[in-house]
Amino acid sequence: MYLWKYWRESRITFAVGLLLVGLLLWGVLKIPVGSLMQGPHDAGDSPATIYLLMAAPLVLPLGFLALLFGSFGIGSDMGKGSGSFLFSRPRTRAFFVWNDWGFGIAQLLLIVLAANAVLVLAIHRIAPGSGPILLAGHPVSMLSIFCLHSTAGLLLIGLLFGLTYFCSVLAKNRGVLLAIGIVVAYQIAKAVVKYKWPSITLPDLTLTEFSMTPQGPPGFAKNLGLEIGLRSAVALAFPFAAQLLLQQRDID
Repeated sequence: MYLWKYWRESRITFAVGLLLVGLLLWGVLKIPVGSLMQGPHDAGDSPATIYLLMAAPLVLPLGFLALLFGSFGIGSDMGKGSGSFLFSRPRTRAFFVWNDWGFGIAQLLLIVLAANAVLVLAIHRIAPGSGPILLAGHPVSMLSIFCLHSTAGLLLIGLLFGLTYFCSVLAKNRGVLLAIGIVVAYQIAKAVVKYKWPSITLPDLTLTEFSMTPQGPPGFAKNLGLEIGLRSAVALAFPFAAQLLLQQRDID
């Protein structure tokens, strides 16, 4: 029953996400087949680079959807004054947190997978029959690229979703604004640190999957597995923090 409640709150946002994927598919189907010339490609016109260029505009809408999904659930209920009723049920507070988080991530994952499937279709239309993508001289299948980029997308939305969910538990109806403020403040801090201390680079919100340098062919970024592990830990830290906060809070 509780999952049904979360679905009622989030279904319009989920439908909007699928609509955006549908619009992306409509645009891809208008791309002329074979528009990328066959033959040798440099780093500037390789399918891997084109994949990333097409994926870049999706960061903002996916991030916004993650913020919206994070505003649903128990934080929203506390803001409406119905938290005390929910917590009177024979369920632990961890139950509500992880049901919210799991169901929200599942919906966002479906949107990410659908969007990346459309990007793969775009590559096949631009360069039909191009076969595996060469990264640092090694052939890598489009399926591997799809899985990696879907992982990158999931890490981004997991971070933003978890941050907003925690902020919603912390600040109730002002959770989205607080989360946006934290993200903006981090981006400003990142720019300031880079300006004042050029040798220090704070991590990007998005995962750097590939290394694109003029000196050689595109390849996978260094320490990619470590980056994925650390970002997964940070994304999971927010629902754990929300659970701890709820366990220590008295609900009015």
